[in-house]
Amino acid sequence: MSDPRTNSRIHGIVLSGVGGQGVLSLAQILLEALRRSGLHALQSEIHGMSQRGGSVHAMVCFSQVPLTSPIIDEGSADLLIALEPLEALRYVSMLRMDGHLVVSEEPQMSMEAYPPIDDVYAALKAVRGAHLIDTEDLARRLKHKQAGGMALLGMASMFLPVTNEVWFDVIRQRFEAKGVSVTEKNIEAFQAGRGLIPVPA
Repeated sequence: MSDPRTNSRIHGIVLSGVGGQGVLSLAQILLEALRRSGLHALQSEIHGMSQRGGSVHAMVCFSQVPLTSPIIDEGSADLLIALEPLEALRYVSMLRMDGHLVVSEEPQMSMEAYPPIDDVYAALKAVRGAHLIDTEDLARRLKHKQAGGMALLGMASMFLPVTNEVWFDVIRQRFEAKGVSVTEKNIEAFQAGRGLIPVPA
C-alpha cells in the first residue's frame, strides 16, 4: 500500500466476521490509530446481524485529504481483515488487485450449510496477497482465548502508515479499564500477529 501522506487517494479497509467476534472493537481501534497518525479517517456503521453468529462487516476509509463518505466500492479496498474464513470469501471481491487479505483460519460452524473447510482454505490461498493465521493455535500459545482479533490487527498493521507507538497507545487506552494483564495480553497478541508478516525489503 502506498503511503497516503504522499498522495490524495482514498484508502479503504473492510473488516468482516460474525457477531460476537469483535469487528466493532477492531474498527474503532483502527479509526483512532489512523486519526492519531495525522490522517483523515471515517468508519461506516456496522452492517449485518449484531447478535452472536450473524454476518457482520464494517468499512474504514482514510486519506491525506478530508473525506465525505466511509463507503468503499467493490474492487477498491486496500485491505480486508476477516475474523472468519467464510466471511473472508464473502467480501474478497472488495479487494483491489494489489490489496492484502489477513484472515483467521478458525471457522464459526454455527452457520447453516457451511461448505467443506478445506475448500474454503483453498479458495482463500488462491487470493493474491492472502495471509492466513491459525488464531486458535495462537490463542492457546498466548494463553489468551481472545487473541485472534488483535493478532489479525497486528498482521494488518504491516500494511498501514501507523507507528508501533501509536498502535500501543491506542490499544492501551482501549483496554486499560480491564486492567494491566488484559491490556498487555492484547499487545502481546498484536505483536505476535505483526511478527507473522515479513518486513518489506
